[in-house]
Amino acid sequence: MARMMAACGVLCSGCAAYLGRTGNPADRERGAAGWHRIYGLNEKPENMSCGGCQSPDEEVFHTCRACRARLCCRSKGFANCAECEVKTCPDLKKAQSGWDGVPEIAKTLSRDDFVLFAQPYLGHRRRLAAARARRHH
Repeated sequence: MARMMAACGVLCSGCAAYLGRTGNPADRERGAAGWHRIYGLNEKPENMSCGGCQSPDEEVFHTCRACRARLCCRSKGFANCAECEVKTCPDLKKAQSGWDGVPEIAKTLSRDDFVLFAQPYLGHRRRLAAARARRHH
């Protein structure tokens, strides 16, 4: 599977909601149960579907639809914020801050849970900075 990065640097392609887009009930149930157990989120398995950050609103996980960094990228035709010339963006800063607690949570997870429920959200700033550096060199 090709890696898909969100506007903020999160790996869409590794996210439980993205993986649930296939419609496989087992994948959706596993994603909803994991998000509940680990993050305290109460998502219904049928809601565990996302086409990735750059998909149309109706195909994006409901909590991501209003992300201003995502909306800005879409309005400019960018795949992610690495394509933008703005170095200090409040929309990007806010989008990235939503994942700041994941490193502490990740320390408590089994390897399987880490891969599915933490790894896609870790290193998002570094991943985006590396993509920006590749683009501008």
